[in-house]
Amino acid sequence: MDKEIFLQFAESLKLVRRARVEDFIKDKNVDDIYTDLLPSNAIINKLNLPRTTLLVGRKGTGKSTIFQKSQKDLIENKKCISLYIDVKSLYDNSTPTISDEIPKFSSDETHKCLLYSHLIKLIVLETKAKLDDFVKQSILQKILGFEYEKIQEIENVLNNIEESIIDVIKKVNISLVTSYKNTQEQKDGEEFSCNVEISKNPSLSVGSKETSNGFLKKEFESKLITYLDIRACLIDNLLRIKEALQIDHLYIFLDDYSEINEEAQRIFMDWFIAPLNNLSADFVKFKIAIYPHRFYYGKLDNSKIDEISLDFFDAYYTFEKKVDISKMELLALDYTDRLITKRFNLFFSFQKWDTFFSISKGELVDLLFSVSFNNPRKIGYILSYCYESCLIHGVKINRDAVENAALRYYNDVVLKYFIANNFVTKPFNDKISNEHQFELLFKIIERQKLNISTAYRTRMKGKPGNHFIINTNLNHLLSNLELNGFLSTYNCTKDKNDELSTIYSLDFGLCKRHNINFNRAYTEKLINYFALPRFNMNILVLDYFNKTQVIKCSQGHEFPYKMHNTLKSYNMKCPTCLENDIITRCEVVISNEEIKDRLKLIENKNIQKTTFDEFILLDYLRTINKSVTISKISNSLDRSELSVKILLSKLQERDLVKEDIEVSRALRKDHYMISNTGGKFVDRINNIIENKIKEQKITI
Repeated sequence: MDKEIFLQFAESLKLVRRARVEDFIKDKNVDDIYTDLLPSNAIINKLNLPRTTLLVGRKGTGKSTIFQKSQKDLIENKKCISLYIDVKSLYDNSTPTISDEIPKFSSDETHKCLLYSHLIKLIVLETKAKLDDFVKQSILQKILGFEYEKIQEIENVLNNIEESIIDVIKKVNISLVTSYKNTQEQKDGEEFSCNVEISKNPSLSVGSKETSNGFLKKEFESKLITYLDIRACLIDNLLRIKEALQIDHLYIFLDDYSEINEEAQRIFMDWFIAPLNNLSADFVKFKIAIYPHRFYYGKLDNSKIDEISLDFFDAYYTFEKKVDISKMELLALDYTDRLITKRFNLFFSFQKWDTFFSISKGELVDLLFSVSFNNPRKIGYILSYCYESCLIHGVKINRDAVENAALRYYNDVVLKYFIANNFVTKPFNDKISNEHQFELLFKIIERQKLNISTAYRTRMKGKPGNHFIINTNLNHLLSNLELNGFLSTYNCTKDKNDELSTIYSLDFGLCKRHNINFNRAYTEKLINYFALPRFNMNILVLDYFNKTQVIKCSQGHEFPYKMHNTLKSYNMKCPTCLENDIITRCEVVISNEEIKDRLKLIENKNIQKTTFDEFILLDYLRTINKSVTISKISNSLDRSELSVKILLSKLQERDLVKEDIEVSRALRKDHYMISNTGGKFVDRINNIIENKIKEQKITI
């Protein structure tokens, strides 16, 4: 029984989206598990302030849990109400109804415009629905004697919001259909070929002229301006609700915001967030969960919003801006200690640590920080892996087990998903292909192996090689690798040339895979060791990108990558074009197609027909190798139940997933499992991934 409870303890650290601790322990809620990243509950106290706030952190840093805690705290505040919107799920299910007047395969811009107009409608209707629920379920319970006339007034206002947005989007869509028909008539029989897929990650390949697409996009924006008066449609109505309820603020929590693409974020920001934030008389305040470098600010005033970072360096650096990182380390270790202690005591009232661990609690805390850099979900995965490798066999968890679990997490989560995912999450301003990022990481690893080899003599025990230094101006070249978990920002320092530089740390599991010793640079001796010139990657990174990437303008003028900073200071204007009184913008493009071609293996053998989300689901079912419920899949994969249902339906039609009829009948709840065909399919994909790594001589 204790072993099974330990598994629940570990799994609770992996809570995703709106998963709740109540699902694990009855009569408990988010207050019982919440552990603030900073002392004195500094994170949650700042988030609860009546200001629009961005909660910034990589996957698994606890953004959704913090949102749950904040919403629960706000319940006690009778002068405000809060709404929660799962942006990713909203976008996943925003596929519009295409008019019969538009062929199934037509202009990409037409379909995207229809999709985004539908998204705007869903955003407003979701806000209306959440307010409606609040009025019906919360206000009537809290305020005795609340006047019926007031309730009716609020309901009328909410109905006005719904009727208004439906009418607006109907006009916009009719106008888009008309514009589409007009552009088709103007083509006079011009051949048109395209391949359009409307989904949460639209895949579009179009043979129409750019001018037609550009016209339709401008037409869409024009019609929104013409028909969508967001003030009259939504803001004025919200202010009427404010007056009726006698409240000060409406908090709107937007979770998983960075999971949608930049173009969708522009629509979301320009037609919903910014107007409500800027024009609602200080009534609406947004709380937005985002990934680093994946947020479109639009017309939000940076000086009037707060940004709270949950990643190790950004969260703690303000407390210690010296080379000595000891204060940051102490704060981080304190958080890890508080996190696992509070959670452990919640599940085990009378058990001690040595029941499950053969190492001291202090050693465990230090090790968990090294392997996770304070990512709660990652800690949950690692402890869950330790349950499988040790506890079920009657063996206590030791240091080797935790380190091997970190290696497994790297192999099964970080590496596999980055390689297999054609739509891997990456920063918006990152023009570097994933293939180049992958190749660059390999070169850094090879350099670190050399740095710790017998070629260099040092008195440093163990010859650690996880840290390296790079000029801060080059950080953007590594932002994709950091966002996807291959490395983490650890500290800032000055290099030997007195240039401000960033100290990175390679992931613990990555180091384990490559036999690179790991040691955090938290002492002056270690900092000086990693400050040696051989750990400086400036030349390696610049040389790599000079050879693999170039800068080009739309007129075809080409410049070496080393001119990037110079051109950036001139807003990327092409100097050659300027000589001819022409203004064009330059951008970074791939110059070496060979690397890209070598990574095409994943797209072969019809794998391109399988979306990344479908692969994740199949891989999950293959790994657990048993039948599970939709709810279990939803919680494990961080996807809404509706999205999982849609994926399962598609996979069942292709005989990749099947329903476990016997179990479903016995337990009176639908259970699904991978089919034999699906199992072979996943194995084939994983083999291709491994072969691709071997072919490139990369074992990242």
